[in-house]
Amino acid sequence: MSFLKPTISLFAIVFSGCFLLSGCTMQISEKEDNPLSAANTLPVEIQMQRLHSYPEGGSLVIPATEMAAGDILLTSPYGPTSLGIRLFSASTVSHAAIYLGNDQVVEAVGGSGVQIVSLDKVMDHNSKIIVLRVPELSAEQALAIRHFSESQVGQRYNYNGVALMAPFMMTRQLCSLNPFSEKFRNGCISTLAKLQLGSDEDAKGSFFCSQFVIEAYNQAGLPITTSDPVWVSPVDLLHMRQGDVASLTPNNPLLYIGHLKKGIIESTTASIRNGFSAK
Repeated sequence: MSFLKPTISLFAIVFSGCFLLSGCTMQISEKEDNPLSAANTLPVEIQMQRLHSYPEGGSLVIPATEMAAGDILLTSPYGPTSLGIRLFSASTVSHAAIYLGNDQVVEAVGGSGVQIVSLDKVMDHNSKIIVLRVPELSAEQALAIRHFSESQVGQRYNYNGVALMAPFMMTRQLCSLNPFSEKFRNGCISTLAKLQLGSDEDAKGSFFCSQFVIEAYNQAGLPITTSDPVWVSPVDLLHMRQGDVASLTPNNPLLYIGHLKKGIIESTTASIRNGFSAK
């Protein structure tokens, strides 16, 4: 058991820095036995939430023609409000929407509530657009999402839900104090959410952006998560992608399809990488 002391020390250093500086979530699990692994490697695997918007292999820019109806768009709108949300939540996204096909996007926004807009408008109003896909979405379910979206156009924006989400984003980090159990983390967050955010009945038919995304998939018969829609933020959707550590457990990890539009950080990183590879 001599490995426990350095393992615990490393965990304490990494976790305390992560928790205090960014409030990030990590998952610690035992490594599978591998006779080829080095003898001095840690007996556990430490995985942290990916703060950036692209997977381990890097970002991929795709044309709109590669999107499918039902794809989830996670975006970074221009303006100080979006910037403040991203800084507060230590994330690269602050808004969520659904692509309906035929160059149309449905979203819930302050002032207008639920609206269907053109993809061109979404491209113009956001500095970054990430495309995620829910596995096993059928054509019938995608059509059900469209019908639900059209029936909800004009519904009020859930300002109260957004106001409650801000303090919840801070207190929920207490649930990351046990990084060894995904079940514990999800149960802890769910308990806090019930106390701080209430339920969808309290929303009384109003929606904020990610809440609408979750509800649309619920109505289509393909729930993304068992968590109540009012508990889910755009940041939660981002971390539900494959290869990441989710705060709220998805029924199936979301698939990263690509970036319709890269943000400043991704574009700068790509330029630096290309510059080094050219030398």
